[in-house]
Amino acid sequence: MKRFLSLCLAAALFLALAGCASSEKQELKAALDEANGYTTVDYTMSDGTTLEQTVLYDKNGIVVTALGVEGATDDCYLTIRLENNTGSAVHLYSSSVQVNGWEASSSLWMDVSRNSMGRKRLNLYNYGEPDSIQLIRLDCELMDGDYNTIDTISAALETSAYTGALPDEELPGDVLYEGSGVTLTFGGIQQERYSSYAKLQFYVENTGKKSVTLESEAFRLCDDYEMDAFLYETVSAGAKKAFYIYIDQDDIYDLETDAYEYYDEDYEDTFDWTAFMPIDIDLTCYQGYSTLLFSTTVTIGTSDVELVDEDEAADWVDESNIDGDTDEADIAIAEEEPVEEDAANVMDDTDTAAAEEETDAAAAEEETAITGTEDVRTA
Repeated sequence: MKRFLSLCLAAALFLALAGCASSEKQELKAALDEANGYTTVDYTMSDGTTLEQTVLYDKNGIVVTALGVEGATDDCYLTIRLENNTGSAVHLYSSSVQVNGWEASSSLWMDVSRNSMGRKRLNLYNYGEPDSIQLIRLDCELMDGDYNTIDTISAALETSAYTGALPDEELPGDVLYEGSGVTLTFGGIQQERYSSYAKLQFYVENTGKKSVTLESEAFRLCDDYEMDAFLYETVSAGAKKAFYIYIDQDDIYDLETDAYEYYDEDYEDTFDWTAFMPIDIDLTCYQGYSTLLFSTTVTIGTSDVELVDEDEAADWVDESNIDGDTDEADIAIAEEEPVEEDAANVMDDTDTAAAEEETDAAAAEEETAITGTEDVRTA
């Protein structure tokens, strides 16, 4: 009976693996077709903006291409293709993404196995409130299978909406600090109605020639209260950035009683954050990540609180995970994930020898197909 169940399980896993291999072959064919100038994807934004297909890197068998932009001005997607015609895996990582001079809370990570290719749709968001997507800047790093740096990529992509120069925008909000090429402003407080959950809106601009990092762990409220909050933001050279700090009543710490006085306190009305203002923040700024640029204390004075409904506040959870490992912008589209490795990990070696041979044969066919089409690839 056990052997029968084992055979049934092996058969089911084999069929799943065969299905994955078949699906991957279809996806690979779509990527190959696009590489050769045939695609069914309409890379056009809702306002008609387009981006000309652009080769960002082409050296030693590795080709990185920006295929186009889709979406809307407040929710734009940039699709990148990585062709790896080498004998080892290649990884592509974005260290900085900017839209119209604003740092985007987006990141790109691609893994492409040897003699293969993949595409990824990079979600661009949290870059101010533009009227159009004009200029996208990318700073990326290419790594080999052992995560050793192969090369770096820097590119400026001009869309069809680019006017030749970006508008000179002033940061919104009240200025908290200005000096050493750094300007920090406070844009206000938003708070969930009938709750204590809130977020502090900040904007920062770096006009210097090197990136800067803002850091703080000291948030002092009035009447000997502190707030358990954390600030750590890096801004690329010449860029602006919008960011939030999320707070709740559980974060309020009473220095006199040495306790979190408001922890789990019941209330029937909206929590009054203005009663704890002004807020002093001890701010440290580094050039890069380690060279001290300045240290200062900035103060958020009494500010009006904008109340938002529960549904809108629920979106803050997604915003707070923008740079996390589970960011939806980092979820690969079908063309880029080598599924045979994941499938093999859940199968027993004894029961799946035939399935693995089938997969190896399929992989060999895919490598042959890519090699045959390499010379006819179009930029």
